[in-house]
Amino acid sequence: MIPSAVQELRPLADAYLRAYCDTYPHVAVWLGFHEYDGRLPDLSRRGLEVRRADLRRFLSDLERIDPTDLDAQAWLDYQVVRHEALFEAFAIEDWRRLERDPIPYLETLDVGNYILRNYAPLEVRARALLAHLRSVPAVLSAMRENLVHPMRPAVGVAVRIGKGLASFLQDDLPGALSGLEDGALRAELDEAIRDAVREVDAAVSWLENDLAPRAADDFALGPERFARMLALSEGLDISLNRLREVAEADLARNKEAFLETAARLGGPGRDPQQVITEGKRRHPAPEDLIPTVRQLVDDLRQTVLTRGLVSVPYDENCIVAETPPFLRYAFAMMYSSGPFETAASESYYYVTPPERDWPPEKVEEWMTAFTYHSLWSTCVHEAWPGHYLHGLHTRNAPSPVTKAFGSYAFTEGWAHYCEQMMWETVCPDDLWARLGQLSEALLRDVRFVCALGLHTAGMTVEEATRRFIEDAFMERATAEEEAVRGTYDPGYLNYTLGKLMLLKLREDVRAREGENFDLRRFHDRFLSYGTPPIPVVRRLMLGGDEGDVV
Repeated sequence: MIPSAVQELRPLADAYLRAYCDTYPHVAVWLGFHEYDGRLPDLSRRGLEVRRADLRRFLSDLERIDPTDLDAQAWLDYQVVRHEALFEAFAIEDWRRLERDPIPYLETLDVGNYILRNYAPLEVRARALLAHLRSVPAVLSAMRENLVHPMRPAVGVAVRIGKGLASFLQDDLPGALSGLEDGALRAELDEAIRDAVREVDAAVSWLENDLAPRAADDFALGPERFARMLALSEGLDISLNRLREVAEADLARNKEAFLETAARLGGPGRDPQQVITEGKRRHPAPEDLIPTVRQLVDDLRQTVLTRGLVSVPYDENCIVAETPPFLRYAFAMMYSSGPFETAASESYYYVTPPERDWPPEKVEEWMTAFTYHSLWSTCVHEAWPGHYLHGLHTRNAPSPVTKAFGSYAFTEGWAHYCEQMMWETVCPDDLWARLGQLSEALLRDVRFVCALGLHTAGMTVEEATRRFIEDAFMERATAEEEAVRGTYDPGYLNYTLGKLMLLKLREDVRAREGENFDLRRFHDRFLSYGTPPIPVVRRLMLGGDEGDVV
């Protein structure tokens, strides 16, 4: 190790983090850097050109450092910032997502941090919110300027997001500010809210009436760009043909196990499909959904603690609550506290019940996503010991960049791995729990298959929809949503891919350690690095003997 290389990397990595926060202040706010409160990113064409030039300079400076001259911690930091910068440059220059997809612009407008987290007095957060709302027109103007090659599936989703955002701003945000005592500030906010609603409504109209007719279905990245995406973001050097083999093989294994489990539940003479249908009716009443999830989360927390499956590094504050209207694009989600947050440590596990004015048949269809056996796996994934506990460990990551930046496959792979690990270690004889775990595995397997199909093999959205229906046993409406998501989220193969990489790493470490292998020690070490690409973790945990990743 050459000390000068380490000394050169540290300020370079810190400078990259600062520049990233300057470029994406809305992300910095979530991370816990509240000096960025109220700011939104400059997503204009000129702003993107400036960022592209900055990334080129940073990567050029980084290339002058030989990673073999670094100690273990500096090498980890080097890999994290290198992959983050390379993928960011890829997204701007090659993927060109901001020229094709309106969703990121609307996601940028999320005001959740200012009204859901008590990191500062309401008046302080309200002033930041005021600045945020006044910046909405610039973001929407950049959207209109940049979207020269719009993808039709993403435009349809963006319209729904925009309508939901406008409804939230108009109907719900004023109530969230009811405790604000400064009358003059409240008047300014009321005006800013009206202006923001008008801007979002106009943007939705533009999306529907101007952009949608010009949108096309050419969403596919293509084989070369898809492979580059995985190499740059996840550090993967693996052929697409091998990935297809892995995806289809895991899908086949899990589908066979799912049908076998359903047959065992049904008993002799019963069609497994009947058991699957019966299982969809085994769910709480809508009014009991939140209390049921709270109890499940408490039970899982106690299981993790008593069995010592993984360490719990902080006093916890995981709050189970009904999803706010502006976040209701998912059945359930973890809205975690950022790793640099010091004043507000609340993390929210949001669950979305059906709307009160829905007809009974729509309510019943929605509630099939919350069967008791599926809820168990979902709570494992989102809370204990999945995303929520992972977030607690990330607060202890060894450096600022390992706290701030993360791999998709690590984040979702860990949570998805936990579903299988918890079933194996906690309730291997519970057939309904097994069916729920396999149901989630099939969903993620089909995402793996369809991401490859949609982006590298000419698969259509309708063909992807049929795969979700036939192989994951989904209803058509939810299958279509999953298929459409694959068009603008090509990385959603990372749920299964990350889980499989983690399982392979666990077996390789177990083979090396033999009788000395300890599951808790393995989990703690895996989570101790932050959220880097899993091949990077393999090298650290196996001493450079990386081997096959899956």
